[in-house]
Order: sequence, then structure tokens, then C-alpha cells
Amino acid sequence: MQILSIHLKNIKSHRDTELSFSTGINVLSGPNGAGKSTVFEAIGYALFGVDAKDFVSNVDRFLSIGSKKGEISVVFRADDDETYRVSRTVGAAAKWLLAKEIGGSFEVEDHARMEETEARVTEILGLANGRPLAEQFKLVIGPFQNDFLGPFVIKQATKRQEAFDEILGIDAWRKTYKGTASLLSVVQKRIEILQVEVAAKQEQLAILPERETELAAIIEDVANKGMILKGKDVALVALNGHLEELDGREKAINGLSTEIQVLEGRIKEGAGKIAEQRLRVDESNNALKVIESSKAGKEAYERAEEQLKLLRKQEQERRALELEVVNLEKEAAQLTQTLGHERSEIETIAKQIAVEESGLTTARTEAQPDPRLVETAARLDGLRLELERQRAARSLMEGRRESLLEGKDKLAEGVCPFFQEVCRNIAGSAPRDVFTARTADLELQMKALDTQVSELAGQLKDADIAGQELKARAIRLQEIDKQSALLAVRRNKLLERTAGLEQLAARQTTATAKTEARKANLKAFAELDQQIERAEQERVQHQAVRDAFNAAQKDALDLANRTQLLEKMLKLLEGLQQEVSEKQTGFSRLKEGYQPELHLQVRQNKEQLVADTATLRQQINDLGKNRIRLEGEIARLQKIKVEIDGKLAEIRNFEEKEKLVRFLRNQVFKNVSTQLSERFREEISLRADRIYRTIAETDEELYWGENYQIVLKDMQDGVMRERSDDQLSGGQMMSAVVALRLALLQTIGARVAFFDEPTSNLDAARRENLAHAFRAIDVGREEVTEHWYDQLFLISHDVAFTEITDKVIEL
Repeated sequence: MQILSIHLKNIKSHRDTELSFSTGINVLSGPNGAGKSTVFEAIGYALFGVDAKDFVSNVDRFLSIGSKKGEISVVFRADDDETYRVSRTVGAAAKWLLAKEIGGSFEVEDHARMEETEARVTEILGLANGRPLAEQFKLVIGPFQNDFLGPFVIKQATKRQEAFDEILGIDAWRKTYKGTASLLSVVQKRIEILQVEVAAKQEQLAILPERETELAAIIEDVANKGMILKGKDVALVALNGHLEELDGREKAINGLSTEIQVLEGRIKEGAGKIAEQRLRVDESNNALKVIESSKAGKEAYERAEEQLKLLRKQEQERRALELEVVNLEKEAAQLTQTLGHERSEIETIAKQIAVEESGLTTARTEAQPDPRLVETAARLDGLRLELERQRAARSLMEGRRESLLEGKDKLAEGVCPFFQEVCRNIAGSAPRDVFTARTADLELQMKALDTQVSELAGQLKDADIAGQELKARAIRLQEIDKQSALLAVRRNKLLERTAGLEQLAARQTTATAKTEARKANLKAFAELDQQIERAEQERVQHQAVRDAFNAAQKDALDLANRTQLLEKMLKLLEGLQQEVSEKQTGFSRLKEGYQPELHLQVRQNKEQLVADTATLRQQINDLGKNRIRLEGEIARLQKIKVEIDGKLAEIRNFEEKEKLVRFLRNQVFKNVSTQLSERFREEISLRADRIYRTIAETDEELYWGENYQIVLKDMQDGVMRERSDDQLSGGQMMSAVVALRLALLQTIGARVAFFDEPTSNLDAARRENLAHAFRAIDVGREEVTEHWYDQLFLISHDVAFTEITDKVIEL
């Protein structure tokens, strides 16, 4: 297979990185922190399903800073020349998708769960050996940078053996041997438990014969009592027939007596209701008379009531007008007050603005710059330059004076300090001095310059003060301009308020006119209170007559119904009296020939017979319960007997299993793991030794010893020497680990491998040899055209790999 490219989006330092790879050896190079190891981690995460937490403590740290979600896509070609793209997201709700290239585009395969995706990728990569794909990557194909030495440097032999057994896939035999120890204990414990259970159940089974004898006696007793019960049931049936006849006659007599009593009660109650109904008919007749006499008064009341409603409506209209007049008067007063206040405010503000404008005009005149002041300030830059020039000339003269004084001191004796001979420039001169006059002349010039510098400094100071004064006046003028602009804004607002006075005056005039109009409308309601008072008096005068009419109206209207109901009640009373007479005649006929004493004796005989029958049934029922109990107990004991037989068979079965487990542990599991480990170590040692010799260029033999210990053998003084672990140097250990890892990859058939800084701790010669070993790993020579691998990925800063590298990727 071949990994063609990878695309990382928001993964650690890779915001948006896309890399392509070639067949053979691909080297990732770049400074620390460029993200080289992150590329390996991304391939492990997306293609091999490694958990992000295997790289970082928190999944968020696998993302670029500030990102909530990332994605890795790896495009690869399988052994069947089909191209696939596997994509896996990082973050919440992560997805793992596999797509196949069809017709130039990738179509995603439908997988319900991530486990299905992992199984499919494992199948395509040809790594379906029973171990999870992620473990194969972490243990062999692409161990992390810090885990490269991994289990090779584990000190404890047992832990080192367990780690490599897991890598080679033979740990199952050792784990099975250890696991079956507990299985053997479980089988033995189960046999002991079954034996204890059988002994306890055999003790329970001892009472079975006694329970069978007791059950036979109960069955016989139940049969005898059943015969007695059958005779009593026959006698009870005959007695029940006679008693039912007597009960029927008694029930008929009692029922008829009750019916007569009920009818007599209804007749009595009906007579009372008829009397009440006659009174109600009389009340209706009297109500008719009252209605006739109060009809005129009731109509007068209604007329007064209607007139009062109209007057009340007019009263509400008057109140609305009065309220409107009050509100209009209040509005007019407020507008008058507001108008006066606004005029006063406008006059005051106008005066303030005039005063402030006058003050600003005066301040502006005072702030205008004086021409003499402007002229003085304009000389400031020229004075500065002239002062600097004079000071520079003064410094130059001072330096020349110091040089003359130094020359005078050195030539005081007339000997030249350079040629060490009498100076001919002053020979014969008196007083043999060429410096005094020149020094005095320089001092006079310096004094004149000092006077000029002092004068220029004074002029510069005056010009500086004039410049500052000009700046201050300019600032004051700017401030005056700002204040003038603010006054203009205030004057405009004042003009707007002045224009608003006319509108305010118009509103005040309108409110006053409305008030007068509403007061004129109120005059129409001048006599309304007297009219309301007269209407109320008339209503009170006729209210009693109206109330009497309303009270009598209901009874008068109900006269016909009450008369009809009275006639109906009289007919019902007559029917009830006739029915009572007929039932009394029938009652007399039923009482003839009935004997209560005989009826009581028959009832007592039945009760005694029922009690005897119930006693027999209870005895038979109790015997039946005992029989069921015994049958259940006997069935339980027989079931225990069956269980004992089953457990004895189970004990024999477990004893056979114990023998089988002992045989498998001692004869199979214990030896297979050791034999497989020895076979793998021999095969890997042969390949690793060939690689190690190529890397180290020594006669040392690399051997993968017992418990997977790295051993180097060589001859020293004619004696075979073996060294391992702490006896090896860092370079020897690293070379041996690289050789063994390469041999492991070749043995398990991995066609792709990843190495993160494999040349650590190696000297220059070994690094160069290791680079060529990647080419010569399969046949043991430096130049081959066929490799055991399809692709190797390395992270390295070593130039030794440039000669054998198919592609170098700079990050």
C-alpha cells in the first residue's frame, strides 16, 4: 500500500496543511515545534484509529488554539490499486468516514458505527491479525517519540516478556495458562460445593417412607366421611323443599301487609295535599282581584320611571359639560401663565447673550497680536542658528588656546618633543616664546564672542517669550471663536422660542373661547334638578301599588294550573281507597291455614342439618389439605432424589473437566507460549543481526535473548564476551533497538512504518550506516531496487538520510 497525501485542518500547529508523499522513504524535516510529530500522530488518528488521548491529555489540546473542531483526511492506495480516502474529525460528535475513489470522485461507504469503519480499514490495509488496528500502530508500526525504546529498556524481565508477547501476538497462550489456574480452582470448588449439597439433600430424603404411610391413612378417612355426607345431603334436599313452601306463604303475607300499610299512608298524605291545593286555588282568585284594582297605579309608576331615565341621561350630559368647562378654564390659566413666563425668559436670555457678545468682542480685540510682538517671534529660528554658530566658534577658539598652552609647556626648554633636538623655530628669539602673543589674541577674540553670545541669548529669550505669547493669544482666539459659535446656537434657539410665543398665544385664545361656549350650553339645563325631583316623587307615590301588582301577578297567572291539579289529586285519592279495600280482602284469605310454630320447627331442623353437613365438609376439607401437603412434600422429596442423582452426575462431569484442565495447562498452554517466543526471537534475531552489522560496521553479533533481553556477542582476547542492558552504550542500545524494530516490522508483514528521530544517541558513522540500512534491510547490501516495505516515514534533522531519501518534506 501507499499513503498518497494528508490534509490537516486545525490540528495543533497546522491550521490548514496539505502534504503529499512518494513511495519509498519520506523524511520530514524542520525546526522544533514545526509539527513534524503531529503529522505522524494525525496519520495514526485518521488511518489507524488511535485515540487522540494517546497523544495529549485532553482532546482539546489536539486542536489548534481557539478552534472547536478539526479534521484529518488521508488518501492512500491499497494493494489492489484502489484509492481510498479516510477522514476523521476531532472535537464534539467526532466522525470516522471511509470513501472509495470511483470515476475521479470519492464516494463514502455506509458504516453504521466506527467499529465497522475500523474493520473495513483493517481489511484494506491487510492487517487483520486479530489485534486492534490502533494497538498495531502504537506498538510496532508507529510508536510515539517518547516510546521508541519502549519495552526494550524495561528492567523487570517478567514485564518485558509480557510486553513483547503482546506485540508478537503470543500473549494469549501465557494469559490462558494463568487464567486457567483460576478456572481449575473454580472447578475444584464447584465439586466441593456439589458434594456438600448432595449430603444435605440425602438427610432430607430420610423421612420419605413415613410421609407415604401417613398419606394412605388420610385417603381412607376421606372416603368414609364422604359416604356419611352424601346421606345428610339427601335429607337436606327434602327438608329444603318443605321449607321453601312455608317461606313463600310467609313472604306473601308479609308483603301484602306492607302494601296495605303503604297505601293507607299515601291516602292520608293525599288528603293533606288536597287541602293545601284548595288553599292555593283560593290565593290565585284573590290575586286576580288585586291585579284589577292596582293596574292604573302600576302604569303611572312605569311612566314616571321612563321619564326619570331620560332626565338622568340629561344630567350626565350636564356633568360632562361642567367637567369640560373646568378643564378648559384650567388649560387657559396654564397657557396664560406659561405665556408670561416664556416672555420673561426670552427677554432675560436675550440680555445675557448681548452682554456675552460684547465681552467676546472686547476679548477678541485684546487677543489680537501686536506687530512688534510678531516681528520679535519671527526672529526666533534665526537667533537660534546664530547663537549656535557663535558658540561653535567660541568652542573652536577655546580648543586652539588649549593647544597653544600645551605646546608652550612642551617647548618651554626649547627641545622638540618629537625629534628630541633644539627647536629651530624659536632659536635666537627672545624671550624664546611664540605662544604668548597668539594666546592673548585668542583670548581677546573669545571675550568679544562671549559678549555677542550673551547679547544673542538675551534676544533669543525675548523671541521665545514673544513666540509663547503668540501661541497663548492664538489659543485664546480659538476659545473665543468656540464661545461665539455657542452664542450663535443659543441665539438661534432663542429665535425659535420667540416664534413659538405666537402659537402659545393662539392656543390661549382658543381655550378661552371654548370655555365661554361651553358655559352658554350649560344654561339649557337650568331646571333639570327640579324636573328630576318631581319625577322621583311621582315614582315613590305609585311604588307600593306597583309592588302589589307584581306580587299578585304570579299567583293569578297560575290559577288554571292549580285548579287542574286539584281535580287530578281528587281522582287519585279515590283510586287508592278502592285498591286498599281489594288488598285487605286478599290478606284475609292468605292467613287462613298458615301455622307459624310449624314453620319455626322446620327452619330449626334445617339449621341443625346444615351445621352437621358443614362440619363433615370442613373435616373432609382439612383432610384434603393434609393430603395436598403430604403429596407436595412427597413430590418435593422425590424431586430432591432426582436432584441428588443429577448432582452426582454433575460431580462426575466436573471431575472429568478437572482432569482435562490439568492436562491442558501442564502439557499445552505452559509450553506453547515459550516455544512460539523462542521461534520468533530466532527469526527476528537473524534479521536484526544483519541490520545491526550494517549499522554498526562491527563484528558484534546481536541476539534477542531469553525474556527478550538485548545481547551483543563478540570475541575479546579469544574469549566469547556477552553484554546486555546497562553494559551497552547509548549508541549501541539505540542501534540494536532500531535493528530489532525493523526486523519486527518485516516479520509481521507491515508495509508502512514510522520512525520519529531514530538516529538519537548515534554517532555520525552509525547515523550514516542506519540510513543505508533502510535500503539494505532485506538483503544485507547497500543498493537494492526491491524493498520489503512500500513506504517509510522518518522525522530527522540528519543529512545522512538525504542520499537515500525518496522525498524530503520541509516543515
